[in-house]
Amino acid sequence: MDALDHISINDLLCRFFLAFDERNWASMADCLAPEVFIDYSTSGREQPGTMTNSEFVQRRQSVTDTLTKHHSFSNLLLSCEAAVVRGRCNYLILRFDRDFSGAGEDFYHSCGAYEFMFGKVDGSWRITSIVQNALRSWGNRHLHGAAHAAAGPSGEA
Repeated sequence: MDALDHISINDLLCRFFLAFDERNWASMADCLAPEVFIDYSTSGREQPGTMTNSEFVQRRQSVTDTLTKHHSFSNLLLSCEAAVVRGRCNYLILRFDRDFSGAGEDFYHSCGAYEFMFGKVDGSWRITSIVQNALRSWGNRHLHGAAHAAAGPSGEA
């Protein structure tokens, strides 16, 4: 992997996380391979499995509710493994409910690390795997659609 590949993958992650914040679903889909492995189980959400990029985008779209978000990542480390690149980065996701009128906090934030796999699709780097390793979340978990769905009737994840 050369320096241009490193820059391209960093740019890919910037576009991917920005797509969440701007609700730019077409851009998000462009960041993903046609099929992508997903594991969000450490946050009590989606169990490991493979899905199409359109299914991934549709699921993200359905849990945005009224939240405004700010995704950031740091400490990106990349390593080559045959025809793929493995990446790891820390993340911080700030979520605020712009229409909040209930009791409690008007935010739900999370931090942790992501593990990505990247592969070339039609000559461009794409995300082929996303594993989220949640460290901590704080605030009103009921604001986040996926966290609320994972919590079940008792409110526990």
